Parts: sequence; structure tokens; C-alpha cells
Amino acid sequence: MTLLMINSIIITLFISCLSAMSPINLGVLVLTVALFVASSLSMMSTSWFGLITFIIYVGGMLVMFAYFAALQPNQFITSWSWILGPSFLLTVILIMWSFSSLNWLPYSPNTSQIYSITNLILPILMALILFLALIMVVKTSRADEGPLRPFN
Repeated sequence: MTLLMINSIIITLFISCLSAMSPINLGVLVLTVALFVASSLSMMSTSWFGLITFIIYVGGMLVMFAYFAALQPNQFITSWSWILGPSFLLTVILIMWSFSSLNWLPYSPNTSQIYSITNLILPILMALILFLALIMVVKTSRADEGPLRPFN
């Protein structure tokens, strides 16, 4: 049941990322999502796997946050707190209602099962997210044509 609640929080935070108005809000939301994904991974497998995933996300987000904060330093932070409560509650209710009839199997602490055929989507999505973050950092920080180029 705890894993179900963490997964519903992750989905709610992903939905909340769409309403972020400033890079600071988006950075905090993505780091919070990374924290919950790492805790979910540590529940499903070894705790080291979740910790390493969180450290990788934090490293990538620090670089992206530094570039975005340098590009938009004077933007006001806006909050949509009035929509987060109902959306969180609705997401939790819908997920618990849809998963209430499923039989949950106990997870094996074997890390190699993450890479099995049935669970292959998780490492592929994580690699895709990290690859897209790498491409965004390279495109942003290119010295001659990126947004941080020197103004001569």
C-alpha cells in the first residue's frame, strides 16, 4: 500500500510539472519526483539502486537549474497551490480505485530482475530521460551558438 501511495504521489508531481511557471518551481518539482522515484526503487529492489538513481538525477538537475536560472534571473515565482490539493486527492483516489482489484506480488530484492523482459521499460525510460538531459545540457552550453554564448 505504501508503494501505491508513492506511485500516486509521483504521478501527481508529474502532472504538477506541467503547471510550473518558473525554472525554480520546475526544478523543485523534478527533484521531488526524483526523490519519490528513488524511494520507490529502493522499496522494489536494493536501496543502493534508488540512492544511485537519486544522485544521478540531482547531478543532472543541478546543471540544468544553473543554466535556466542564468537565463531567467528576474522571474517571479508563482504558486498554484489551489490546484495541487484537489489534483493530488483526485489522483490518489483514481489510482487506489483502479488498483484495488489487483493482486500485488511481493517484490524480489534481486536487482537483476529489473532488467528482465517484463520490467525492461523502467531502465529504458530512465536511460531516455538521462539522454535527453544530456542533449539539453550540450545544446544549452555550446560556446558558439547556445544561449550562454559570449556577446562580442
